Amino acid sequence: MTDTNNQSPTDLPPVDTSLIQIEINQLESPDYRMNVEVPPVLIAEIKTRLKDGGLNYDELELIKLILQISTDEAMQRLDKDSAFGCRVVTEKNVKYEEGKPLVFSLVTDTIPNDDFSIDEIPIQRRTLVIEDTHVDEELYEQRLQFGMKSPVDGVLEYGDEISCEATCCIESVDKPVVEKQQCVLKVPSESQRFFFNGIPLPEVGEAMRGSQTSKELSFEFDVQGTRGKLELRNCTFNRVSPATVEQVLAEYGTPSEGLLRTQIKMSLQNSFDRDNANFMLNQFYSFLLNNVDLPVSARITDMHFARKLKEVESQAKNELTDEQKDHIRQNTERLVKRLTLNAWLQRTFKVKVSETDLDNQAAIIAEERRVRPADIREEYRSEDKLQILSSMVIDRKIFEKLKDKMVFTEIQ
Repeated sequence: MTDTNNQSPTDLPPVDTSLIQIEINQLESPDYRMNVEVPPVLIAEIKTRLKDGGLNYDELELIKLILQISTDEAMQRLDKDSAFGCRVVTEKNVKYEEGKPLVFSLVTDTIPNDDFSIDEIPIQRRTLVIEDTHVDEELYEQRLQFGMKSPVDGVLEYGDEISCEATCCIESVDKPVVEKQQCVLKVPSESQRFFFNGIPLPEVGEAMRGSQTSKELSFEFDVQGTRGKLELRNCTFNRVSPATVEQVLAEYGTPSEGLLRTQIKMSLQNSFDRDNANFMLNQFYSFLLNNVDLPVSARITDMHFARKLKEVESQAKNELTDEQKDHIRQNTERLVKRLTLNAWLQRTFKVKVSETDLDNQAAIIAEERRVRPADIREEYRSEDKLQILSSMVIDRKIFEKLKDKMVFTEIQ
């Protein structure tokens, strides 16, 4: 496309979109189909405006522009918002012929016109007082971090490190879900959670303690009812002799043990608050999904289910059972309802996402994983997952907007 006058279609005077003929038909709630006919006179007017503006559109670009203008007009006449967007569903490719109308069909889901409202939301909120014993445990972790390492052969215990290649496999999935050529895993204490690639695997952490050193190790686990296995190869093992408190102070440049313990206490409180926030957020959405009556598009659900089923089947060792397919279907239905619900809540509370919001969310994840926020942003950007980061921001903002509706019960 040539743009000799540095203009875009939005710079040009508006065309008379009332000339577009749109027939609106309701499908299975909450979907609508809109049959559209753009008359030749309007197409000619659009082409004239483009030419007068110095814009040279080819046929494909012209069709895309007309489709966009028509879609905007159709949604305006429908006077409803969509969670997943309006799309062209004409059976054949839309073609333009000089002097003839452009005919096609659109389909869209919709969310309720009314704003979201709810009386109350029951939430359990954990409480914790950070004691000296908690600080002692974390200080010991710091001492291990800066301690001296030496090879070990025998029974593994808390603090030992395993350097290895790692493969994480899930039952019924042919290919590994995670493969790492080099990684260092630390044997957790009884009170610590073991994570692999950001996924909590408490069974693995428990099994590590007391395991015998070996070139290859294998640990089974269960995640949400799905069995899996973490396999470690070419393993080498180190035992860490903890550094002294004075050495830790020197590493951090902290002038006294008292100040370090205060900093640790604040860090532990922040960590607990993050975990508690996630705990309450999960309850919040679970309650809404189970109790809010909201029409969800079967068409969108079918599309997501077909895509997910194809993905799982392409990696499966054996043909999926009906039970496995039902499980995928249930998860898909819940996902689509949550996305629909979030679109409704986002519109109700006018939730927006800024770059600062994304940075703050990356910082939260970084603290949980004990890595730099920049690493998290790069991870999500390189894997084209910024939308996931954005969804996390929206979840937290919506939670805050509805706090006045929550009835909290304190638990230990």
